[in-house]
This record gives sequence, C-alpha cells and structure tokens, in this order.
Amino acid sequence: MPNTTSTSTSAASSSSSTKAPTTGPYAQVNALDLVYNVDVFLLCVLALFFLLTVPKIVIRFTQASEWTAGHFLHYITPQSGPLSAPSNRRELTRPAAALQRSPTGRTFDSEKNIEDDDDPFRDPAVNLYRNKSSASARANLLRNTSSASGRVRRPYENAPAHMPSWTTMLPRISSIVTYPLRPEISIGKAFILTVYTCIMIYGVLYKSNPFTQPTRAAYVAISQIPVVILLASKNNLLGMLIGFSYERLNFLHRFAARIAIICINIHALGFIYMWSINGIFTQKMKITSYQAAVVALVAIDVIALTSLRFMREKFHGIFKIYHVSSVIILLVAAYIHSQPSHPYIYVTLGIYLFDRVTRVIRTRYTVARLTPLPDLGMTRIEILGVNAGWRAGQHVRIRVLSRGMGLLGWWECHPFTIVSVSKGFSEEGLVLMCKKVGTWTTRLYDLSRKVEYGEAGTGISQDVKVLVEGPYGGPGHTVFSSFSGALFVAGGSGITYALATFQELIQKDLEGESRLKVIELVWSIQDPASLLPLLSLFADLLSLRTYATLRVSIYYTRPPAPSSSVLKTLSTLPLPANLSLHSGRPKVGQSLTNVLDEACALSMFKKRGRGRGEGTIGGGLGKGGKGLSGVVVGVCGPRGLCDEVVKVTRGVDRQRKEAVGGLEVHEEVFSM
Repeated sequence: MPNTTSTSTSAASSSSSTKAPTTGPYAQVNALDLVYNVDVFLLCVLALFFLLTVPKIVIRFTQASEWTAGHFLHYITPQSGPLSAPSNRRELTRPAAALQRSPTGRTFDSEKNIEDDDDPFRDPAVNLYRNKSSASARANLLRNTSSASGRVRRPYENAPAHMPSWTTMLPRISSIVTYPLRPEISIGKAFILTVYTCIMIYGVLYKSNPFTQPTRAAYVAISQIPVVILLASKNNLLGMLIGFSYERLNFLHRFAARIAIICINIHALGFIYMWSINGIFTQKMKITSYQAAVVALVAIDVIALTSLRFMREKFHGIFKIYHVSSVIILLVAAYIHSQPSHPYIYVTLGIYLFDRVTRVIRTRYTVARLTPLPDLGMTRIEILGVNAGWRAGQHVRIRVLSRGMGLLGWWECHPFTIVSVSKGFSEEGLVLMCKKVGTWTTRLYDLSRKVEYGEAGTGISQDVKVLVEGPYGGPGHTVFSSFSGALFVAGGSGITYALATFQELIQKDLEGESRLKVIELVWSIQDPASLLPLLSLFADLLSLRTYATLRVSIYYTRPPAPSSSVLKTLSTLPLPANLSLHSGRPKVGQSLTNVLDEACALSMFKKRGRGRGEGTIGGGLGKGGKGLSGVVVGVCGPRGLCDEVVKVTRGVDRQRKEAVGGLEVHEEVFSM
C-alpha cells in the first residue's frame, strides 16, 4: 500500500495512469469505507451464527457445574464415593501379572468375552468362549438401580436438560450440508468458504480494476489480518461464543490467510508492473515506505510456503519459528508502509495480547509424575497439583521443564487429551497419556524410564516440573450426559479422548446427573497386548452398578505372532461380563445399531412421569423420539476411522434417527 496520511485510495503520486476515474464502470469509490462495510457485513454473519447457538448456551448453563467446568484448571479436596477404590489411582501402571485378579477383590463370571472364531491366527491351545449372558434389557435396567456405594437413588434426579442441534431439528438440510466432499471439507464448510470468497471478491473488484487500481486489494488484505490472527489464537471470543475451539476453526484460519496472501500479491505485482512500464521502479524503491512494502511481501510469501501441509507435518518446529517471526515482520513492515493500515494492526495486536494474557492466566506451574507404559508405547503423566476444572474431551498444552528433554526441550509446548475425570472420587491428579511418535515424545518416554523406585518399590516414576496450559477444545456447548445413548469409537491413542468421556459419564450417572441409558466404548488397536495396561480400569468401571448399561468392545487389527502368549494370557484372566475382544476392524455399524436399539428398548420399561422430562411408555419409538433425547457418537483417531464413523452415521435411516430423538457426531481427528 502506498504511504499516505489521507483516506483517499488514489495512487496519483505513483503514476497518472493509476488515478481512479470519476465516471463510467470504475467510478471512484472510497476504498476504506467499502472495506469497512465489508467487515461490518462479516460481523453480522458471525452474529447470526451466534444467535443460532444461543439456545444451546442457555440450556448448557442451566447446569450449575457448567459455570466452572472447562475454563480454568485448579485443585480441590478429593471427594469420597463409588470410584474411590485404591486401585483406581495407579490403574494405568500395573504390569500384566498384577491383573490376574480384580484389583478390588470382585469376581466376574467365568464366561470369557473373547470372540475370534474367524481369526486364522488363533492359537488352537487357547480355549476362548463367547459371552453366553442372556440378560435382557429389562434385567439390565433392574440390576442398575443403585450406586456402588449402596445409596438408593432416583435416576434423572438432577438430569440436564437437552437441546438438540440444528442437524437434529433440520435432518434433511443437515444430511446435505454434512455430506463430505473431501477430507476435512463438507458441503456446509464449502458453502461457508464460497460465500466468504465472494465477499472478498466483491471488496476487491467492486468498481475497481486490479490491473490499474491495485490499492483496493491491499486494503482488503490488511482488513483480514485481524481475522486470521483471531482464528489462530487459542483463546478467541468467536470460538467461545459459538462453542468451537481453535482447532475446529483452523480451516477458516488457513483460508482467510490464503485470501490475504493472494490480495497482497495482487497489490504488489500491480504496482511493480505499472512502475516498470513507466520506468520509475528504481526511483520508488528508494522510498522507505516502499522498501517496507517489499519486506512485507517477502514475509507473507514465506508464511505461505512454510504453511504447506508438507512443511507442517515434516518440519513442524521450523514451520512454527518461521510462521511467528514472519507474522511479526509483516505487521511491522505494514505499519511503516501504510498509515490506513494502523487501525487494523492495533486490532490485531489487541487480539494477540488478549490471547497471550489469557494463556498466562490459564497456565499452572506444578509437578508431574512420569510413568512409562511399554505395552502401549506411551508415557503416563499425572499432574499432581491439578484435579479439577476441565470437561471430558478437552486437552491441555504442556511444557516439561527438565534437562532430560534436551537443551531447548523446555521451549516446546505440546497438546495432549486429558484422560482422567475432573473432580473425580480418586486422589489422582490430571492424567495425560503421550504416545511416543516424535523426537519430543521419545525424549519424554526415555526420561520416564529413568528408574526412581518408590518406598515400596511398586513402580517406576520420575517427578518433573511442568507448565500446564488450558483446558482447550472439548464438546463446546454440547452436554453428552443429556443424551439417551452414547457410542465412543477410538483408534489407537485416541482412547485418551474416549476413556475420559466414558469415565465422566459414569461419574455423572452415579451422581444422578445423566439421562444416558446405554454407553458403549469401541477401541481399535493393532496389538491385543495394548489392552493389558487398561484391563483393570475397564474391570473397575464395568463392575459399577450404574443406571446406564455399560459395554466395552476391543478390536485388534494385527494378528499376534504364533509364539505370542497375549491371547493365552487374556483367556486366563477373569474378564468382566460386558467387555469383549474381537479380531478384525471395528464393526461400528453393529455397535451403533445396538446402542440405538437399546436406547429405544429401555425406554419401554419407564412409566409415565418417572424422571423429569420422560415421556409415556414406549416413548422414543414413535415419531420425533418422544421420551428420548437422541444418541451422541464421539470418534477420535486417524482420518480414515473418523470418515468411516461419519459414513455409518449418515447411513442410518432418517425415521430411525427421529425415533431415538436425533443422532449427533463429534469428531477428534489426528492431524497437524
């Protein structure tokens, strides 16, 4: 942009050919006013999205617990309750040998839940049985009438109100807008990006010729810089209002940045062309403001090159360094180059400072205990000074302040999903499970392997200082415990998301704050040995006398070696009745059908008026899902698994969705 102190968009000082005509199709338009009106229109569109979200916000915050959950990490005095068994504190660290008996002394049915009739790699010496339980839905409902503590409670005594999403209320429209065009992009997202592009094109081309009047493109570009920074910040008001965390808005951040990059290059190339034709390019380059313009152009093109997917995935550290430094250079150069850009730069700085200050407020300096989990290839991190303040499905960003992480290891900050339950009945703190997949996580695993035996010599641990920032992400304004059924599908290390949500919903059920009738967890792993470290935890959870029916299905996709003793070990363990082990890929369709059927079937046994918000006998089987509040499906794993789950949910008959009260999907995808 040319350096000027007026609001005129004329570039007459550069060349007489750049002066905007006063008549004809390119009659002079005040560029700053036009861009300002475009920005106001964008704000109106955002306000519309917010108004559509208001009902969910109101319903969510009718629950008192939601006012303090999911915002700031803190510590509270541990409670006592049905999940306070001593075994729960170290359930992720026991070796397989310690799993021969239930850690709490409970005994399970001798029938095994391992199904591999179609597994050609099964060891014939291992005797595996199907689950022969014939318990009906009616029997399951009757047996789960009290909590594990023996306290008789009424189901739904504090059940949250349910607000269906727009995808449930407008099923025909939602089936169109959620149709995937390509990975990460649905018809709905494509429509939003198309509208955004049209608005930007209007701002650049309305009564303007970019070949002779390239200044307009620069004003459009600089007006989008605050939008780009807003969508990239971890704490942004837009995400807070509509219930979308920063990672879900990242596609908009990338697209808005591309628009700004294209507009700045149009602006620069237009002036370079005109100055070259008129033979004044060298003369213009002696002016400080134009020198700053060249610096800004180089900075934003460096941002474009280093933001390619290949660079983000293969050289993430270099990407972050160049990304941040180039943005700083761009803002300084733009400030020197053009006075009309100053208000937008001030807004950008305000957004950035708000994010940084909020991140500092949401950061805790405390001690973490590291424990290696060789069977899972993970490191267990227990944050001892934090045990409350998050919602299931949220993640934190952590820095490990230890020399064992390398010279600059303290500088790196990595996100990990929280595994434990906020305000849990056990005495453990916030728990993370970090898979060994890169340089930093490998160093963390190696650090955890440094032996430091406890007083009783019961395990390996290493205490380090950490900075924990968050929580971030999560289900937004959706309350999982307000649904009638829930299915969670996890792939590999995605179990951290599914397990945290599974445990939180069980806790809410025991406290009478859940409407769920059935909760099923499906975990896809490569090696069945990955189940061993979590087996005791699953046993504890499935043995609790919850009102909802609980099920866990484990699928292993890589057959064990013939000499492996994993299946033989599992066949001798007393598996709980509702845990099953299968070979092959997860049967998501079958699991979803079971959840839908059971949610509807269990509602048939409820009498009129029993529990707040319930309908008549058989409610939920009729049109509209009367008496039922829908089924939620959560998936966390690689893109292929998430796409498969979305495809399965889309294939459910519309009448079946209406019968259960709607079907909602929440995705957590492994990606940069």
